[in-house]
Amino acid sequence: MPVAFLRLLLAALFAASVPPLAAEPEREYRVGVEDVDYYPIYSAAPPDWRYRGYARELLDLFAAQEELRLTYVVLPVRRLAQVYWNGGVDLVFPDNPRWAAASKPAGILYSKPLLRFQDAMLVLPERLGQPRESFRRLGFIRGFTPWKFQDDIAAGRVSIHEAPNPEGLIHMALAGRVDAANMARQVAFYHLRQQGRPGALVEEPNLLSIGDSYYHLSSIRHPELVRRLDAFLVREAKAVQALQDKYGF
Repeated sequence: MPVAFLRLLLAALFAASVPPLAAEPEREYRVGVEDVDYYPIYSAAPPDWRYRGYARELLDLFAAQEELRLTYVVLPVRRLAQVYWNGGVDLVFPDNPRWAAASKPAGILYSKPLLRFQDAMLVLPERLGQPRESFRRLGFIRGFTPWKFQDDIAAGRVSIHEAPNPEGLIHMALAGRVDAANMARQVAFYHLRQQGRPGALVEEPNLLSIGDSYYHLSSIRHPELVRRLDAFLVREAKAVQALQDKYGF
């Protein structure tokens, strides 16, 4: 048997006997999310507490492309902050540098915005333009802090009424049980369309001026992951826009 052929045969037999290298397992990260129903932006609510909506789809797309595994940890809003700051979760969504800025620890890195939205106070059309002092009962989604109205609350000029979800808050406003309802206009208009009532509530800028706000993802422990998300948002701008179009943002 020629020596060269024998060498090839032995090499082939050796290669066949060596087991293939195991694929490197996906790195798992724990994403802290709020137990708030704010669909279609995000929602984690009874009965199953499954995280869903635009944010879930966007983060899942990022994880798939970056070969990561994200586990969503649903927590009450105030508890989420403490768990996060104490290292109990790796990432948090939503977050914003302006929220609770005085009490946050140093070293939080924020991603580029995952969504731009406009916070609004919604009223019945016939109440548009009425004096500010006539709006005394303000509606909010349970879990949200009405910090923009803290002075009015402290002075007794307004009272806060909560609903468990956007649909419930819209019903309260349409029925006159609250004078104005606080919601991102994207959330409000989505649910009004779903209920077949587009235009049934309108924005009252005298109660809350309309300006852009932003939702970010943040991390204390994994700044490199935030940078990878930033790169993904730029690289996949068309896919991100397609998701926003899907939800009507």
